[in-house]
Amino acid sequence: MTPPPQAHTPAPPASPVQVAYYGLGQLFALVVLDPMPVWSRPPQGQPLPERTGEGHELLAVRWCGFQDVDDEVLTALTEAAERAPHSPVATAELAQYQASLADHLRMVALPASTILGPWAQRPGASASHPRPARHTESGTPLLCTGGQL
Repeated sequence: MTPPPQAHTPAPPASPVQVAYYGLGQLFALVVLDPMPVWSRPPQGQPLPERTGEGHELLAVRWCGFQDVDDEVLTALTEAAERAPHSPVATAELAQYQASLADHLRMVALPASTILGPWAQRPGASASHPRPARHTESGTPLLCTGGQL
């Protein structure tokens, strides 16, 4: 008697959401759009990271909201990654993409060393109450002002 074939359910695709840390005590969720370290933080007063020959950072979209990261936030980040333009991309197309992002999602340029790994494996993932985001006096979460530290 031959045993019935075992049905293998394919594993769900790995989430593109990562966890990162600037060293100021707050973890944040992001998706990397361009893993090539050719991006630079925007100059003062500019809203978008720049692809430059002198850049040493990755392009990403990060969560800058007030609420804890929940399934809705993870879905918004995943969808942002899926519809991101592919590099190289013109500044106008990048600006259009930034404008299309959901509230509290921002494009940033950041060093690869800030990325710790998959969001599901972040430090404290089993904690029932994650720490709240730190905010400036204006109410804006830290590090969400145009990608600047």
